[in-house]
Amino acid sequence: MNYEEIIEKIEDILEEGKPSLGGGGKIKIDGDAIRQCIEELSSSIPAEMIQARKIVAQRREVFRDAQNEASKIIQDAQTKAEEMIEEHEITKGAREAAMNILNEANAEADKIREQANADATERENSAKKWAYEMRTSASDFAKSILGECDTYLTNDITHYTQSQDNVRLALSRLENVAIKHPSDE
Repeated sequence: MNYEEIIEKIEDILEEGKPSLGGGGKIKIDGDAIRQCIEELSSSIPAEMIQARKIVAQRREVFRDAQNEASKIIQDAQTKAEEMIEEHEITKGAREAAMNILNEANAEADKIREQANADATERENSAKKWAYEMRTSASDFAKSILGECDTYLTNDITHYTQSQDNVRLALSRLENVAIKHPSDE
């Protein structure tokens, strides 16, 4: 029996059914006869239809797997994109932080340079002042020494001149004094 004949048999069983007491379009049928028809229908289904069902089931499974894989790929891509965006934001933040640190370091270096220049200028001025004071002090000391030397020399010359005058005076007195020679006695 082919499947078309079996379907006609099922339709006959349904038409022979008796209306149910509760109504509502329900009927009483021979359940065993229907089961037997279903078994015959199952065995009469051509192999191509069974194969087609398997192919359809496999296609559904392949399609479901493809959808799952596509969803996973999309999710992974979204995650990667979010990571890249986050990484970009982190990199951007790190660059900004690095630029801020570099700017602060340059500003601090400028302050240190300015302070070093100010300190160097102050030390140079102090050294010049000290050198000037040392020259002035040395000059004053040298003038003082020269003044004392001049005073000593002047005093020595005066003393020498007086001594010379005394020697001349003594000589002139000696000339006036008659010296007796011991043989003159």
